[in-house]
Amino acid sequence: MGLFGKKPLLCAVCKKELKHKYKPKEEWNTEGYLCSDCHIEKTREFAMKPRDPDRCAVCKSELGDIAAKPRWQWNMDAGTLLCQPCFNKKDADYNNKLNFCAVCGSKIGFVRYNPKPAWKIQGQMCRKCWDGRNAQK
Repeated sequence: MGLFGKKPLLCAVCKKELKHKYKPKEEWNTEGYLCSDCHIEKTREFAMKPRDPDRCAVCKSELGDIAAKPRWQWNMDAGTLLCQPCFNKKDADYNNKLNFCAVCGSKIGFVRYNPKPAWKIQGQMCRKCWDGRNAQK
């Protein structure tokens, strides 16, 4: 029995009493806490496991040495990687959406307008197009 009548925690793998508890990663499929020795062993086991080659999230081609992380503004999953051509294409599309009107295609200056969600328009709008769309109701 531990302090104040608490039961001591045991390691989920080797059943030793825990002095320091380590939380296992989800991919390890282990319930409960681990001791330091078992945690190091599991980490080593999963680090040495041969992995599938990384693939591009868009075109599914094998990445090899050159891989790029998508920018946070693109709303892609955190762990995805892109090949250089797909990264360049995504970057150009994002810059196009940001700097040109989604309706008329004119270059947007300092002041830009976000379309209302009901309009279902992706990107930014110039003042002329936004006023025209808002007046239609």
